[in-house]
Amino acid sequence: MILVESLTKRYGTLTAVNDLSFDVAPGETFALIGPNGAGKTTTLKVLLGLARPTAGRITLGPEGRSPEDPRARHAMGYVPQRVEFPSGRTVAQVLEFFADLRGLPRRAVARSLDRVGLASLSARPASQLSGGYTQRLSLAQALLGDPALLILDEPTASLDPEATWEFRSLLEQLRREGKTILLSSHLLSEVERVSDRVLILVDGRRAGLERLSELRSRQMEASRLSVELGEPLARARTALDGRGISFQAEGDRRVFLDGSNGCGIRGLEALREAGVVVRSFEVQRPTLEEIFLSVVRGERRET
Repeated sequence: MILVESLTKRYGTLTAVNDLSFDVAPGETFALIGPNGAGKTTTLKVLLGLARPTAGRITLGPEGRSPEDPRARHAMGYVPQRVEFPSGRTVAQVLEFFADLRGLPRRAVARSLDRVGLASLSARPASQLSGGYTQRLSLAQALLGDPALLILDEPTASLDPEATWEFRSLLEQLRREGKTILLSSHLLSEVERVSDRVLILVDGRRAGLERLSELRSRQMEASRLSVELGEPLARARTALDGRGISFQAEGDRRVFLDGSNGCGIRGLEALREAGVVVRSFEVQRPTLEEIFLSVVRGERRET
C-alpha cells in the first residue's frame, strides 16, 4: 500500500528526514513513533503530497502512484493533529461542504456520521463539539470517500483519557474492516492497542522497525523477580550459587532474579529448600514505553 525508498527531506541546512525506507502492507496498521522533532510530521506531509522530497521515492496503492497524483490522493483520508472547521455550520453541513468539494453524493455524509457515532449530533453546531467529538468529525471527513488508506497525525494528542479511549476504539473497528492505517505518535502507549508494526524515528532516521508482538516479547525477556529477604544475604547467596542461578544483590536483604523462562520460580524454590526467609517478592517488568526509550537513547548515543 505504501513504499518509501531512501526518503530524504531538507529545509535549508536542516535535514528533517534522512534516508528513510519502509513499507506498509494493505490492511496493516503501521505506527510512526518518536520524540518531538523526529521527522514524523514531515514524513506524513511528503506522503500526502504536501511537501516534495529532496531525495528518494514514495509510491502509494497497488498501482504505485506518486503522492502528487490526484488518484492517489482520492484513495486516502487524512486526520491532522489539530483541525478547524468552517464556522457557523452544523456537523452535517461541515461534511456536506467537504463532500461537495470532492464531488461525493450526500449519502456519503450520512454513512460517515454513522461510522463515527455522530449521527445523533448532525444538527449541532460543529463549533460546540468537545475535543473528542471534533476528532470524530475529522475522522468522518477523512472517511467520506471510503478511502483504502487513512493517515493520522497524533490524532489524540489533545484529548482526555475517555475521548482517547473512544477514538482508539473507532480505529480498532476500522482496522477490523481492513483499512490500511498509518498512525503517527510520540508515545508508544498511544499506538500499542491498534498497531501491527512500529517504526521508531530519531532525528529523522530509522532507529528501529518491529512488530508489537516482538516488542512485547522483549518486554517479557527483560522482566525480573525482586525478592526481599528476611535475613542477611549469605545463605541466599549460597543457595542460588549452588543451583547455578544467576542473581544481582541490592544491599544485604534483596536479590533480583531473571524473570524469564521460569528462572525466577527456580530461584524461589532454591531459597525455600534452603530455608531462607523470604519476606516478599514481585515481578518487575519494563513498560513498552521504557523499551522504546532505550532504543531512542541507544540510537542517539550511536549517532
